[in-house]
Amino acid sequence: MSDALMHEGVVRSIDDGKALVAVPVQGCSSCGERSRCGVGKFAGGGKVSLVTVPVGESEGLVPGDAVTVAADPDAINRAALLGYLLPALLIVAGAVGGDWLAHTDVAAVLGAFGGLVLGVLVTRALPRVFRAAAVPLVLSRRG
Repeated sequence: MSDALMHEGVVRSIDDGKALVAVPVQGCSSCGERSRCGVGKFAGGGKVSLVTVPVGESEGLVPGDAVTVAADPDAINRAALLGYLLPALLIVAGAVGGDWLAHTDVAAVLGAFGGLVLGVLVTRALPRVFRAAAVPLVLSRRG
């Protein structure tokens, strides 16, 4: 990952082969990576975001270790498209389908709501079905 987005963090805990890493979020204006940054896409906002990253037993990480979390920017963009575009398209398809079936505004609204629900369910299920849709994070020890 030569052009990976890298963010420093601290291991909070390790459980079942996954590390919980605290990544400080300083805001989009404080970084030179604004045009391709993905922290906001895989972080929850606020001062510190918690990210779960798979780790191997050979890495020997312990809570308190300083680490670097790296993510492929293309994978982040694909995940953002999946998470935002697919539900929006299903909302429009549901509205058009509802209007086509009953020719009323109420049917269009109900169809749009059904498309939203379907979009959320599909978006949440796809990373479980297709592991390639999940953003792969790589963890390495700093220092």
